Amino acid sequence: MFCTQVPQPSGFGTAFETFGNHQASTYAAPRGGDLYIRYTDGSLKNLTQAAGYGQTGMQGANAIAVRDPSVHWSGTKAVFSMAIGSATQRYQVQNYTWKIYEITGLGKTDTPVITLVPNQPVGYNNIQPIYGTDDRIIFTSDMPRGGLTHLYPQHDEYESSPTVSGIWKLDPNACSIASGLEMITHSPSGDFTPSIDQAGRLIFTRWDHLQRDQQADADVYNILNNTGNYLYGTFNYADETANATKSGILPDAEIFPEPRNGRTDLFALPEWANTNPQTFNIFNPWMMNEDGTEMEMLNHVGRHEMGNYILNNFTNDPNLTDFYTPISPTPIRAMFHIKESPVTPGLYYGIEAPEFGTHGSGMVVTVNAPPGMHPEQITFTYKTHPDTRSTDNTPSANHSGLYRNPTPLSDGQVLVAHSSSTQQDSNIGTSTAPQSKYDFRIRLLESAGNGYLKGNTAITGAGITKSITWWSPDEMYSYNGVLWELYPVEVKARPIPTTTTNNLETVAPSEQALFTAAGVNLHDFKKFLRRNKLSVLAIRDVTSRDDADQQQPFNLKVSGSSHQTINPNKPTNIYEVKHVQFLQNDLVRGIGGMNTPKAGRRGLARFLHDPTAMVYNPPTTGSQGSANIHPDGSAAMIVPAERALTWQLTDANNKGIVRERLWLSTRSGEVRTCTSCHGESTLNQAGNTSPSNAPQALTTLLNHVKAVDSDNDGIKDINDAFPNDPTKYIAEAVNEKFITNLANWMNQNLDNDAVTWTTQSNVCGTNSAMIDNRAADNTGKIDRLRKFVDLSNMDFAKLTFDVAYARYDAVKFDRLKVYAIKCDGTQQLIYDKAGSTLATVPDQTASFTPTDCSQWRSESINLNAFAGKTVELVFENMGGWGNRLFLDNILIQEVDISPPCPNTQTFSGNLTAGKYDAAATITTQNGVSTRVLSGTNVTFNGGNSITLQAGFEAQSGSIFRAYIGGCGY
Repeated sequence: MFCTQVPQPSGFGTAFETFGNHQASTYAAPRGGDLYIRYTDGSLKNLTQAAGYGQTGMQGANAIAVRDPSVHWSGTKAVFSMAIGSATQRYQVQNYTWKIYEITGLGKTDTPVITLVPNQPVGYNNIQPIYGTDDRIIFTSDMPRGGLTHLYPQHDEYESSPTVSGIWKLDPNACSIASGLEMITHSPSGDFTPSIDQAGRLIFTRWDHLQRDQQADADVYNILNNTGNYLYGTFNYADETANATKSGILPDAEIFPEPRNGRTDLFALPEWANTNPQTFNIFNPWMMNEDGTEMEMLNHVGRHEMGNYILNNFTNDPNLTDFYTPISPTPIRAMFHIKESPVTPGLYYGIEAPEFGTHGSGMVVTVNAPPGMHPEQITFTYKTHPDTRSTDNTPSANHSGLYRNPTPLSDGQVLVAHSSSTQQDSNIGTSTAPQSKYDFRIRLLESAGNGYLKGNTAITGAGITKSITWWSPDEMYSYNGVLWELYPVEVKARPIPTTTTNNLETVAPSEQALFTAAGVNLHDFKKFLRRNKLSVLAIRDVTSRDDADQQQPFNLKVSGSSHQTINPNKPTNIYEVKHVQFLQNDLVRGIGGMNTPKAGRRGLARFLHDPTAMVYNPPTTGSQGSANIHPDGSAAMIVPAERALTWQLTDANNKGIVRERLWLSTRSGEVRTCTSCHGESTLNQAGNTSPSNAPQALTTLLNHVKAVDSDNDGIKDINDAFPNDPTKYIAEAVNEKFITNLANWMNQNLDNDAVTWTTQSNVCGTNSAMIDNRAADNTGKIDRLRKFVDLSNMDFAKLTFDVAYARYDAVKFDRLKVYAIKCDGTQQLIYDKAGSTLATVPDQTASFTPTDCSQWRSESINLNAFAGKTVELVFENMGGWGNRLFLDNILIQEVDISPPCPNTQTFSGNLTAGKYDAAATITTQNGVSTRVLSGTNVTFNGGNSITLQAGFEAQSGSIFRAYIGGCGY
């Protein structure tokens, strides 16, 4: 499967570039391309055309551009991104976005069907989709962090141009966008082309560009030198709010990292004395768990392995050296379009390409980096000749053109999108009939006869031609010729990785021992973090650093402690460090002038100030955002999740000594431990392996958090779902008293008649829901109140509600049902009462209205089977021309109402979802299959012991928990 595309010779800001490639205008992605499939007999089918999408000739409202197909594990369907629409008349300006679609019916005789994938961000560009192992869709999007529209678009750290905000995940079967969409990385300059390897790791390219704002530097230069040329109009917002106060670019608001070259005004200040300037720009291969946790560069491969010049930090420390010679004998400067070989697990193909001028094409490279391989053992292999890494107007015979979208196949062959041109692209046609120098065709990589490979056999023969016209929208454009062929992907079933990296609930044994000693349950602690959109970063020993990194200070000692890590070959110039200071990426830099600002904002590093995170961190002797370094060299801090973070080691005077060079983000609920920073590839500067100590700082953090009671209600925040409300503490998914009438509910009147749910005041509460079944003969008619309910962070759930009802008589009465409907549409009837069983008072022929609280009854329903999920709660009235029915105080809480538990329990067979208690012991039968099936959530609570004997299995994708606590624990 592949995409065709009308050639676009322009580069910056178009859909084919190394960055800023997410926009869907007709300039960024000229319309007229299609999604194709090539069958094994060589025949082609235009899938989008067969499904009723796209246009020939004049491109108008139904015109399309397509990109990024990705095939499902089954090989029977695919997702891709498509932009629909083009100007239908001159000067018609419209906003277009890439949306994710799914296509089925891929067989040669099938009729393909294309559907819009539900629960994706609306009004934003959603590209590069892939299927997760759980059939959720992972993709990149320019939706701003938190969905805050006034921050759109996020600007990158290079040109302050629009970029994607990170990697997102959606559940197409979720009840709504709110419950089905989550951000799993926040990247200030962009993440690109995610894929899942055979080990279950999520692999992607990240644009690492942590440096100060070069547009602001240019403006400051002109201001300080009175040139009168305020080029970019950069300015600052006070914060991320929509109506934040604006202020000028001076005084300089940037605090991290070091200033860029040319800022002599800053280097003249005492805090930057003897400091070298800092710039940073690299497209690194990254990895993380599928759920967004444990994010780091692929196998910890970084600049020292890939090969980028690194300037040392301080000019007055002779120990520090500039970095010239990479560890890999075949260095690369970037790795785009990463895909794993299906034949050789851990072998990744990619492209090293220039940033501009080649539409993201360059040299094909591979890196062998399976899990567990040390980065110092990793080298890059040039698959095409090194001449192909860049453009050349007078190429040698070895320059075989430029390459992108490498696709290793299951038979060992490799497809590429190949252009025979060796030059930077430019328009060689006219302004209204543009022609590209590039002729991207999908070809097989075959021997070039010089020890390298080259693009050779084209899979579509002479290519696919098309003649189209379109409005620019100012001018009529035309193209007649062979289309580009891009984004090849093999249509073939693949095994789902057996190692899941979703929703892992463990930490390393040394850290788990600290949780146990502190009396903090890890699962409950993670729930506390998720409730508050927080995570924990812990470092075992900040004084340990990778032996190759001699550009920053490496002889480090904990201030006030004897603990230190020293390079024995360069033992002098020891730096004492006292704090780890965290910084968060705030979108507060504007551009375009305060009076006429461009939409969106650029991120700047700000000392950590997230108000929720600050509540739960222990006191520090350092400045804002700091955590004390403990005597063993450890540090730990609670930080905001889903926001880019960085950090530095500071001394007793809060001066930066060692600075992180990358942004990192965490997932809500994540407890992340790093051995050190910069972590060791193999050995540290003292020749030792990575630290294995249990970090003292984590103990301090846990003991602090478990004592916090923000509202002084006697319930510690770690167990308090309402830490700022002393009147309640149990987690609530719903607490409906109908104060705002039915605003929180979907009122469904199926017959559109006069009988429907409404509200009425009552003496036992402010308001209640009511349906007047006596108003008309509504026998057999159904009216519903519906509401989506998020139970995803609950282990248990109980529904309670109050009902008041009177029959008319023994013949005329009504019925109340309550359903819990899962997002896949399966429903369970959880309550069903009618007539005298439903009634709370004797029959009444007059219209019933409860006159005191004794005429109400409370109902209670166990929802434990739905804990951990989002469901739709439905109250259904079936009319019988009876009488008025009232509902009030609908409450779902995290309360376990399982029946009293026995003294012992023994289990075998397939366990159904739920919580199982025993006052004394729980065992599984020895030698008998006892399984927690994939997708099932089971909890054992034993008072004294839990014994899992031979035959017990918790399958991949299940959640199994065991606690020693007993009944009601």
